[in-house]
Amino acid sequence: MYSLFKTFALKDILEREFLPFTIALIIAQLYFKWGSFALELVGFIFTWLILGYGAQILLNAIRK
Repeated sequence: MYSLFKTFALKDILEREFLPFTIALIIAQLYFKWGSFALELVGFIFTWLILGYGAQILLNAIRK
């Protein structure tokens, strides 16, 4: 995590990850009721990863 903040400016991180993070958080709060904090955290992180990947592909397609 430290290297992420050291490598990229906070503004760049927020531009890339704010929307996928927010959507993943909403999905996790609404749908992930697995009874275990650890499982829900892993589900949230996996959802954030997938949404971030999809957003990156979409942004690259728009830029071309």
